[in-house]
Amino acid sequence: MKVVFLDIDGVLNCTETPNRRRFPYIVDAKLLRRFKRLLKQSKAKAVLSSSWRVDPIGLLAAKHFGIPFIDVCPDMPSERRCVEMRVWLLEHPEVVRYAVLDDEDDGLDDMPLFQPSRRTGLTPEIAKGVARYLAGETDEVMRANALVRIGQNVHSLFKRDKS
Repeated sequence: MKVVFLDIDGVLNCTETPNRRRFPYIVDAKLLRRFKRLLKQSKAKAVLSSSWRVDPIGLLAAKHFGIPFIDVCPDMPSERRCVEMRVWLLEHPEVVRYAVLDDEDDGLDDMPLFQPSRRTGLTPEIAKGVARYLAGETDEVMRANALVRIGQNVHSLFKRDKS
């Protein structure tokens, strides 16, 4: 089985996504269609790694918008997202190849990260890169430059719930 670990904010929505009512959970229909095409083309399944998975309203919103996913990563509040993904992978030895779609680099340096900008969300280029990676045609990943990633890692340390 091939898997895409999916973050939603910054991937299936972006700063350009219409949200007149300022709902906390919103999906851009165009980006969702692009993601669904990626899954179909690559014959992959999605696993939610997004913070939406730990909020009942967020999970309901993901289902409401029709985000196709087969499972969610375990909720480990004191761990980084990469640890949650590794735990999920350990419990699913049938996974032969996986990719991570996330606009932030939360300690994902040694994982196959495809990192859209939160300004654009999932672009056709990144979708194509993920499909090629999952097909085994390349081992190239698509991450933001090092300076952007360092800033994101520092930011994630300060926004993390320390309770």
